[in-house]
Amino acid sequence: MTKLIIAEKPNVARRIASSLGEAKEHKKGRAHYYSIDEKDILVASAVGHLFTLRQARPMDQYPFFDIKWMSPSSFDSKMGYLEHYINVLRDLAKRSEEVVNACDYDLEGSVIGYNAIVHACASDPSTATRMKFSTLTKEELISSFEKREGHLNFPMIDAGLTRHMLDWYWGMNTSKALSSSVKRKSGKYVALSAGRVQTPTLFFINEREKKIEAFEPTPYWILDIFFRKDGTEIKASYPRRITSKEEADSIHNETKGNDGTVADIEKNRRSIGAPIPFDLGLLQSEAWNNFKFLPKVTQEVAQTLYEDGYISYPRTSSQKLPSTLGFKKILESLRSNDKYSRDVDIVLGTPLKPKQGKKDDPAHPAIYPTGLKPGKLNKYQEKLYDLIVCRFLSLFMPDASIENIKTSIDVSGHRFVADGRRVVEQGWMRFYGKYSNSKETILPEMSLGESVKIDKHEKLKKMTNPPPRYNPASAIKEMETLGIGTKATRANIIDTLYIRGYVKGREIAITPLGRSLVETLEKYCGDIVSVELTNHFENEMEGILRSEKTMEQVLKEAKKQLREIFKDFKGREESIGKELLSALIDSQNENLGECPKCGAELRMVVSKSTNKRFVGCSNYPKCKTSYPLPQKGSVTFSEQRCEVCGSPMLRNKRGTVCINMECPAKAKKSNGT
Repeated sequence: MTKLIIAEKPNVARRIASSLGEAKEHKKGRAHYYSIDEKDILVASAVGHLFTLRQARPMDQYPFFDIKWMSPSSFDSKMGYLEHYINVLRDLAKRSEEVVNACDYDLEGSVIGYNAIVHACASDPSTATRMKFSTLTKEELISSFEKREGHLNFPMIDAGLTRHMLDWYWGMNTSKALSSSVKRKSGKYVALSAGRVQTPTLFFINEREKKIEAFEPTPYWILDIFFRKDGTEIKASYPRRITSKEEADSIHNETKGNDGTVADIEKNRRSIGAPIPFDLGLLQSEAWNNFKFLPKVTQEVAQTLYEDGYISYPRTSSQKLPSTLGFKKILESLRSNDKYSRDVDIVLGTPLKPKQGKKDDPAHPAIYPTGLKPGKLNKYQEKLYDLIVCRFLSLFMPDASIENIKTSIDVSGHRFVADGRRVVEQGWMRFYGKYSNSKETILPEMSLGESVKIDKHEKLKKMTNPPPRYNPASAIKEMETLGIGTKATRANIIDTLYIRGYVKGREIAITPLGRSLVETLEKYCGDIVSVELTNHFENEMEGILRSEKTMEQVLKEAKKQLREIFKDFKGREESIGKELLSALIDSQNENLGECPKCGAELRMVVSKSTNKRFVGCSNYPKCKTSYPLPQKGSVTFSEQRCEVCGSPMLRNKRGTVCINMECPAKAKKSNGT
């Protein structure tokens, strides 16, 4: 009986095939597949989503719910290569009696595999089977195939299908409504993007921005003294903020020029437990804190490490590692890597009971290294892999012991405190200390009553700070706290806000266009930006996953909700269009920096004769400097300038690109130099 295994990506298909036997590679068009003759196994792959939702007929009004699954190759010539993979799956399915879904065991993988089985293979999904694995090691892939589940996980499939349909309903209908409102005022079609999770995310970013703007800083004063002991300069600070200038002046005048005496030495030790295992959100947060990796970059790099077999599945919500993973075997494999061999020997001397977090994920454990020794890694992979390995090793170690020291210096009746911190017992910090806040501040030994010769008295006026802006990692954490989006989609949602021009900067600031969009929607149809409504449907999809709700029930409720929302929207379309049009005009008038030829301002311009947009010099017609722009979709300019020619740079899904078509850097690249 021939079995067809469908992997999510080509390189995963290759690993599955090579693990299960003597695999022969075949190629048909751009698609590769494998045969293992002695076991009657065929292995092929998708390339992510082979099918996407599309309107079943022209979308002439909103709300619109008539949609179907289609291959993007049928309406986008750039996606024509997908047909090669679809045709291979269709042909191999005709030769097979059993179809096995070996795509990632999560919502997306379930949808990708289900659609491949139904729409590419034209097979009955009720007869398909399921492989479940969390690493791409040979042992686990063999076990996963031999112990494959006799049926697909239909609650997971339905939850995934529902998510895609809800995202389409919200995103396409809201975007259609926004563009329609602007066209009603301007007579021109302008693409504006909104989404079920994207818009509430923009809403809470804007709420933080409003708090920052409304913040009124107040002054305060800090008083410090500086002295030396055993060649080390020590700073001691007045133990509280002083909010009165008169009080600050009084204390400063009373102590200035005077020496001090050690009045008190307080020492205390505390234990700090090991960190918990990584889920995707924690990994993204730590990678941002230590390397300033954008969450999307962390997710993509982790995926490459997983597909190469070096770490477990990264898109997990679990903070737990079950003992069935075989910690000793993983550690012994890690020991073959010289970089970690000594550390592993230390860990092998412990009871091998890792620290556990609270969150669980029934599909996958927390992220861990498989023990397979990596080949050559790029700098991003190397940093992230080391972070994951060091975190894993630290889980088995005892608590760290920290001694905190407070030395109080009396100066004219006023006390100043010098704070010290030292690690007494490293424990888990031996491995993960370089990635945690374990910095030591060593104070020289001092004794009570010891005289202190003060070298400098300092009084500084400072202002209170507003709440910090979100960064990409903290925004994802807030999404997780609010219960919107999923572990796999949050990073892409933040990235979309940048690409659409709604936010900018690593410390996320909302743009005038982003603010106008979210505040206009909040004003006229608040449910579209509602975090609560988005969270409600997230919970409904969890209900599908638990078999407490059906896909039909959730979609019916969503359609009813959207009909009510857009009924109100249509009644206010003209007002909405007026406010959005004003913001669009302002965004087009944004100063894009100095013209490299004459020094005047560069601005985005829409030609009155051709209706095409481009970047032009405000000193026109004296200066005719101009740069072409994409004519479709929104345009987002980076805050960076081209390091080679100084021209503005566009932000797109792949990063940033110089808009100067004659940039020397592009010439070098085209010449292969």
